[in-house]
Amino acid sequence: MIGVDTNVLVRLCVHDDANQLKAALKLLSGAPPASVRISVVVLAELAWTLLRSHRLDRAALIASVEILLSRAELDIEGRSAVMTALQWYREGNADFADYLIAALNREAGAAPTYTFDERATSSPAFALVP
Repeated sequence: MIGVDTNVLVRLCVHDDANQLKAALKLLSGAPPASVRISVVVLAELAWTLLRSHRLDRAALIASVEILLSRAELDIEGRSAVMTALQWYREGNADFADYLIAALNREAGAAPTYTFDERATSSPAFALVP
């Protein structure tokens, strides 16, 4: 198994550097199923980078994460939490990383996730710090 950094996934999602995209595709093309690890930290950083630096909208971010989830060679850490976070993100108004944190916390038995982010508290996964 190998791991990849956020910048490899960014190239796959935005196609902004032809040479790096070609190299990223080559790296993944011969990889056996579940042999390329993607950490939740990388996914959170990817979401931030795509939204802030590349100005993708929510729908494009959701589509990008769904494509990654569908790739057989990717072993995505916390896959079920990522899928939950993606669903909450689709329906809510907080950031993807916030939903990912709450989904990981819930899977670990820590719920709700307390926050000062009032936008996040529209989801039952969060509670406002009293």
